[in-house]
Amino acid sequence: MSAHGGNGVGRGVGVADRRSQRVAPFWILQATEILSVMTLAYLSLHVSRGGVLAVAGAVFAALALTADGPLGILRISGRKLHVILVSAVAVIVAVSPVVSTIRPDIEGIIILEVAAIGIIRLATLVNTDPRPANPNGVGGSGAVINARARVADPSAPERRGRNASPSTGRSRPPAEEGVSSAARRAGRAAGAATSAASRSTAKHGPIAKAQVKRTIRSAGRLAGKAASRPDGPRSKPG
Repeated sequence: MSAHGGNGVGRGVGVADRRSQRVAPFWILQATEILSVMTLAYLSLHVSRGGVLAVAGAVFAALALTADGPLGILRISGRKLHVILVSAVAVIVAVSPVVSTIRPDIEGIIILEVAAIGIIRLATLVNTDPRPANPNGVGGSGAVINARARVADPSAPERRGRNASPSTGRSRPPAEEGVSSAARRAGRAAGAATSAASRSTAKHGPIAKAQVKRTIRSAGRLAGKAASRPDGPRSKPG
C-alpha cells in the first residue's frame, strides 16, 4: 500500500475514533443544564450562603437556551463553542468555594462540586456534529478512504507456489525415506518367516502325524492290558 493511502486511512480512522467516543446527543447536555437551574435553586434553600448554587444554575440554563441545539431559543453560540463555554463555567463553579465571601457550607460545596464534575463529564461525551450519524455511528462527514491505495496481487503467491511445487516434489525428506525403507525391510522379513514356516510344516507334518498315531495306539494297548489283568491272585485247584 502506498504511503499516501496509508496516511489517508490513518487520518480517517483517527477522526472516526474521536467521533465515535462522543455518543451522547447534544440535547441531553442542554436538558441537563436547564434542569440544573431548578435543582440548584431548590438545594440553595437548604444550605447557608446558597446563592452561589442558584447563580450557577442560572448561568447553565442561559448557556443552554442560547446554544445552537434542539432546545435552544436564541441560538447564538455554536455547539463546539457551547461545549467550551459550559466547561469553563463548570470549572469556575468548582473553584468558587475558594472565595470566602460566597463560600457555602460543606453540603453546598459538595453539591457544587458534583454538579460541576457532572457537567464537564457530559460535555466530553456529547456529539457536537449537527449532521445525522450513519449506521456506523459516525457523522455525515466521516472518514474517506483513499481509493488510489495499491493492493497486492493475490495471484502472485499462487504463481510462486506453482513454480516451486515441482522442485519440492522431486525430493522427499530423509525421515520419510528412512521410514519407507524400514517398512519394506520389515515386510520382506515377515514374508520370509511365513514361507519358511509353511515349508517346515509341509515337510515334517506327515511324520509328526504318524508319530502321534503310533503313540495313541501304544497307549491304547497298554490301557487294554491293564484292564484285562485280574485284581487278586489265582487259587490253586484242590
